[in-house]
Amino acid sequence: MRTGSETPDDRPQVLPPPLPASASLAEGRPIDAAGAISLDACLRAAFEANAAVRAARFNVESLRQRIPQVTALDDPILSNSIFPIPSAAPQYSLMGYMPYGALLAQQFPWCGTLRLRGLAAEQDVRIALFELAATELDAAAAVKRAYFDLHYAERAEALLIENRKLAREFLEIARARYPSATASQADVLRSEVAVTDIDREIESNRAAVADARAELARVMHSERDDDLRTEPELNLSGIPQSLDQLYEIALASRPDLQGRLAAIARDEATVALARKRYYPNLTLGVLYQDMEKTNAMTPQTAGGMPNVGFFVGMNLPVYRKKIAAGVCEAQARAEADRALYEAERDQSRRDIKGLHALALSQQNVLGILRRSNLPAARQMLRLTAGEYRSNVPGVDFLTVAAAWRELLQVELQVAQSESELGKALASLERGVGVQLNAGPIAEPARAGSEARP
Repeated sequence: MRTGSETPDDRPQVLPPPLPASASLAEGRPIDAAGAISLDACLRAAFEANAAVRAARFNVESLRQRIPQVTALDDPILSNSIFPIPSAAPQYSLMGYMPYGALLAQQFPWCGTLRLRGLAAEQDVRIALFELAATELDAAAAVKRAYFDLHYAERAEALLIENRKLAREFLEIARARYPSATASQADVLRSEVAVTDIDREIESNRAAVADARAELARVMHSERDDDLRTEPELNLSGIPQSLDQLYEIALASRPDLQGRLAAIARDEATVALARKRYYPNLTLGVLYQDMEKTNAMTPQTAGGMPNVGFFVGMNLPVYRKKIAAGVCEAQARAEADRALYEAERDQSRRDIKGLHALALSQQNVLGILRRSNLPAARQMLRLTAGEYRSNVPGVDFLTVAAAWRELLQVELQVAQSESELGKALASLERGVGVQLNAGPIAEPARAGSEARP
């Protein structure tokens, strides 16, 4: 910074050329919240269009239609016998020639078999329902993470555009003071570099905005992403402080665990069903034999009266080793599903503990930034900017730029911490299995929340 004692000949005589202004950046405006889409709307759209969710729904419907199939009897058997050649056909001296015979039979499984089949099929439907719930949770977590990423990118763009206006103001001050020797050529150059740095960051951030919108459109299965805007304020849920409470919620609500329990119940029905094979299945039927005197070998004695009778049969479960192997297979599968449930339960505890610690850490970081760093940075910029505008000796552009960049970084960190907290909560909700609605996080009191200089 030059002093008034310098002569005009001591100063550079050529003012640096004006900074090339980009109309799109110089006149840029923060993203309009009027066309913002809420997170709930994004979730509804994703649930309607998500291919994995739709596939899980069809799988549920497919398994539901299996219940009436496995609980119904097998088709009856109709057998026909035709003997067109009398000389090579059954002949009975008292009844005559039998040209035709029929058998209608129906098999009946051992008592309780159909009921056990229905129980196993119902548990398969429950497993599919829990798989659907898990798929919806996965889709919701993906949408929330993409939404929070887009929110941070949009918030960063708004902050950068706002800071560009401030940088342009400092540049105009430096240019106005240069002819009177109250600002040096270096101040003007530094001001121009600061504006171009902001322009570069804006362009780089706009690429991040486009990428975040594309990712949100992908998880929503939307073909267009140019109209996606997030709401200006995030409504983050509260974080339960008790890990035991989260464990209890997960045991009762996490679909992965409930699906394992349904698999265990299905395996128990399967074991009982395998034991039913030790008992025979009963087959009942009706016989009909047509008789006629014509072409009978003894027409004088043949009566020609049709025969009607009943048929009773059963299978003989004599291969006991095969049946025992089926029972052992079902029991082993049940033990395997119990072990998988225990492994899933332990994994859920580890996930919840880690995600809970991460969410609390992000919440604490956000609180520190809001309570301490952000007010201090705002106060520092307000003081240095006021002194720079008032041309206080010893306060040059470097001092103002340092305070200004410090505030910008803190504001970006606040926006990023909000986004990371939202993503951590989304992951925690996926680990617990339900949405955490303990209430919005209490925002710490903001000291020095005055408007930007």
